Amino acid sequence: MKAWKLAVVLTVAGMTAACAPQSKYAWGNYESSLYEHYKTPGDTTAFAEHLADTISKAETSGRKVPPGIYAEYGQVLLESGDSKQAAVFFEKEKATWPESTVFMTTMIRVASSAKEAKQ
Repeated sequence: MKAWKLAVVLTVAGMTAACAPQSKYAWGNYESSLYEHYKTPGDTTAFAEHLADTISKAETSGRKVPPGIYAEYGQVLLESGDSKQAAVFFEKEKATWPESTVFMTTMIRVASSAKEAKQ
């Protein structure tokens, strides 16, 4: 009788664990930081820090950086005037997500022309 109860408990526990949401990507606190950024759009420094933190944690844990995060961080860098670093993150987005190649190639070109215009 004990073995039967144990089997039922283990089965229920296994089924419950299988229903838990599994994330393919390391989103970190992206959702809340994006919400805060939309509420106070002038504070891009905090948003950039959250994006950098999300990327860093994903890369160090070996999990995949979610689609668009590299590109969004690159855009924030580009807007802040760091076109060289922006191009680096656009390249990372392009390498990680090949379906973004056309758009990221354009963004890399924009970042390069911004860098040339600065000089």
